Amino acid sequence: MPGIMIKGDMAALRGALGRIAALGRSPGPVLEAAGAQIVLNTRRRIERGVDPQGNPWKPLNPLYAIDKTGPGILRGADYSTTGLWRSITRQVRGNTLVWGSNKIYARIHQLGGVIRPKNARALFFRLGEKEVMVGSVTIPARPYLGFTAEDREDLVGELDDYLRRALSGR
Repeated sequence: MPGIMIKGDMAALRGALGRIAALGRSPGPVLEAAGAQIVLNTRRRIERGVDPQGNPWKPLNPLYAIDKTGPGILRGADYSTTGLWRSITRQVRGNTLVWGSNKIYARIHQLGGVIRPKNARALFFRLGEKEVMVGSVTIPARPYLGFTAEDREDLVGELDDYLRRALSGR
């Protein structure tokens, strides 16, 4: 039966295979690096005002937009240091990458929903110069979280980098 026989020092090959296997057992460093890029991608979507598929979000209520501070939807006046944009973080849990926001209002912006008063008969607020009293307010969904083709490419790119380093011994 024909075959191939390799003779010589196999330490380098065994070392590379060991490093690749270790990466498979503990992918945390790859996930952490990819997560940093995915957080940036998510923030860029917020800046562009688009969902993970690239579709533009529903515009703001024109009366609300009159007084809104900040450069865009889901971004307030100081969005780079506070608020939803800044709260997007990532965490590696075992072999899983999780990213999102811990802001109490993050969910309603992602999924949309209806806000109703808890301890009053109506909601009261100002829209521009107009005082408004209503029984509820509907917030449209403006999804900003999602795993996109760009995110997938970034994850694969990080994995490629780590595998290249594992093969070269760096």
